Amino acid sequence: MSRLKKINVVDLVMLLTVFISAFGFYLARSSHAGVDKVITGRPKVAMDVLIVGLKTLDCGIFKVGDKANLTIRNQPIEPALTIEQVKTWPRLVTFLGKDGKTPISVPDIANAYAHDFLITLSDNAETTKDGYVICGNKLKIGNQVELESFKYRVQGVVVNIREVNN
Repeated sequence: MSRLKKINVVDLVMLLTVFISAFGFYLARSSHAGVDKVITGRPKVAMDVLIVGLKTLDCGIFKVGDKANLTIRNQPIEPALTIEQVKTWPRLVTFLGKDGKTPISVPDIANAYAHDFLITLSDNAETTKDGYVICGNKLKIGNQVELESFKYRVQGVVVNIREVNN
């Protein structure tokens, strides 16, 4: 009877380790762990990142051919991605016209230095059944990302992802 009252700590740790290992094995076999993703290709992909309302005096801050560090979900992507294309326009505000139905867009004079940017970045990615993956991070439209270089650190959102033919 006295043997049943004593619990050996080492035996308890070993039992817990076996239980956690079995649970992890079960998750991996049932496709819930993310370690069983099959890579079906490694294409070059381009993603468009929209940066809205960046206040800057230098509209040429993003240059085609430069490298930009990308961060997705607080995970930096290495190596840096190449900027392929940059489009910029002044921040616009929209009003209804005199007829009350037709929208009219004009530059926002309250934020004269605010600009919107559409930046195309490219890199090689892995293709899985869930989509494109760069350095272990899934790329999806709507991902909040952060671009960083020597002169800037800005946040944007992924608005398009497509394969690029070399």
